[in-house]
Amino acid sequence: MNRSPQFTPPSRFLHMYKESSTDRRMAILDSDKTTPVYILKYFGSKPQLGLCRPPTPSSALEIQIGSVSFHTGHDTVDLELGTHAISLEKGHLARSTKFQSSVGPLTWKYDSALGDDMRLTNATGDSLARFESKKWALHKVGKLEVDGKAELGPGLLDEIVLSAMATVVAKKRKRGTAGGVPDVGSLAESIASGVRG
Repeated sequence: MNRSPQFTPPSRFLHMYKESSTDRRMAILDSDKTTPVYILKYFGSKPQLGLCRPPTPSSALEIQIGSVSFHTGHDTVDLELGTHAISLEKGHLARSTKFQSSVGPLTWKYDSALGDDMRLTNATGDSLARFESKKWALHKVGKLEVDGKAELGPGLLDEIVLSAMATVVAKKRKRGTAGGVPDVGSLAESIASGVRG
């Protein structure tokens, strides 16, 4: 009996843009680079990041669906998505960040110690997503490629986006406390005045 191959949806690309040089907000747009999917807000106190759904034709309100809290003095980062709490923990030599997602343990791993590009894998090593930083772009912060099969789990896209942003910001904060200078056009530049311990 012949079985037709299972259809795997194509990858989805999300594009991150600073809304302005002074605004503490970042727009996360769909593959068409026009349709807003999320808005990331930066606050001066805990939680320092808020992930929101943008307004829709039926609702003019932004709805916050998740948050991120950073802690001075240790590397653990706390995420909340609805009633689901997630802790990001540093992996080997701070080159990776691990967390327990709704589909099991996942790990963000940096491609290099100095860069901000990273890949999300599951426990068996399958790649679910990749974040690519745009260091020299004026307004674009980065691009997130999400594997088509990764969106099959309910709420998994929310977890991928929030954990990616939290991981990148945590690394930028670590560099800042070590006296490092943020890369021009990087995510750190857009949050430097808004995200503190």
